[in-house]
This record gives sequence, structure tokens and C-alpha cells, in this order.
Amino acid sequence: MPVALIIFFALLFLLGILVVSHHFVKEKKRRTEFIRIAEELGLSFSKKADRAFRKRLKDFGRFASRGGKYRASPVGKYRYHANIINVLRDSRNGVEMVFFECRQRWGKSGAMDSVFYFRSPSMNLPQFSLREMLPATQLLLGFMTPNSGINLKNHPKFSEMYYLTSNNEKAVLKLFDDKLVSFLENQDGFHIEANHDEIIIYTANTEYRTTNYRPYKRIEPHEFKQLRSSAIDIFEHFRA
Repeated sequence: MPVALIIFFALLFLLGILVVSHHFVKEKKRRTEFIRIAEELGLSFSKKADRAFRKRLKDFGRFASRGGKYRASPVGKYRYHANIINVLRDSRNGVEMVFFECRQRWGKSGAMDSVFYFRSPSMNLPQFSLREMLPATQLLLGFMTPNSGINLKNHPKFSEMYYLTSNNEKAVLKLFDDKLVSFLENQDGFHIEANHDEIIIYTANTEYRTTNYRPYKRIEPHEFKQLRSSAIDIFEHFRA
């Protein structure tokens, strides 16, 4: 083998090591930041989610097993999640809150998302999925499902902005009253799924509206407090 080719492969190998090392250093730094935040706010921290919690998440369309049944997301059967990491937990006044990051996979690719999960015995929500109706989303849904979503006739602006689906349309129409819709219209950048006493809130990638195909966002640690406050506000409006 020519010396030049040997040098080329050696450099390529070293480059691969540097890329992997950079990734691990970056992830370790994120984990350290979340540990600090958890200590500051009195939350518990775990590197990974336990099996019982992962099992609970399968009730949501975005966490349905690949090729299996799904409830809330019209494209849920094409997606599965793995590597749930940086788990922050809090339980107060009968409400369980869990923040975590998870890898969203399409085929062999994957990207990390950030999720807020809430569970409260005082809630009894119909199953539904709500997310921004963006041009790329419309195109994707047009190919993958005949479901045009639930139309809130008294709120045409909201129906244009968000794609709402459910297996109980009557209950969802009752839930999304004028007060709730008005509140949601003033929020920015979120996707929601709910089922009975559980609700998950994703932070939307606002760049997706114009330049980035990824609809969900992996938040930075310094954004956690503000986004947690917004997620709690959304949760409280659904619990009210």
C-alpha cells in the first residue's frame, strides 16, 4: 500500500477519534450542567430513565414501538426513541414532573429532543396530539395520513396554526374551549401529547419554520428554567 494512502487513512482514523472525543466531552459537560441545575432546584438527577418510566411513555404516539400500535401521532409508527438521558425528576403536591432528553430515530439516523412530562391523578384528559402545522408538516402528513385533523370552527386561526388529532373528537372539542385556545395561541414553540393523567410537552425548534427541517429542539441547559416554567404553565392550564 502506498505511503500516501497509509497516511490518509491514519489521518482519517485520527479525525474520527477527535470527533467522537468531542462528542463525549460535550455530552459530559451537558450532564454536569444538568446535575448542577438539579441540585439548585432540588430535583433528582439520573443519567438514564428506568424501565418503568420508559414503559409508561409507550402510551404516547411519539414513543410507540417501531412498527407497533400508536395512539396520538399519525407518524408515530415510523419513529421510536432510545437513549433517554439527563433525567430530572420532581414530585410535589401529587404532581410528577420529569424532564429528559431522548434520541429520535428515523431509520438509522437520530437526533436528540428535550421533553417535559407531567402526571397528575387530578387530570383525566382525552388522548390527543397537538403540534404546529408548518408547511413541511403539511406535506409530510399529506403523504403519510388521510387525517386532516380536528377543526375548531370557532377558532380558524388556531386550526391553521396547529394540527390536532384524537381518538375522542367529542371530548377534545369540549376540552379546547375559548379560554384554553386563547391561552395556547399566545404561546410559542411547543408540541403536546396527552393521555388520561399524563401529558408531554416538546419544545419546538422555531428555526424549523424557515430553515431547519427538525421540528423539535434539544434545549440548552441555560434555557431549562425558563422553558420549565412555560411547560408548567401549559400543564396547569390543562389541569384546571
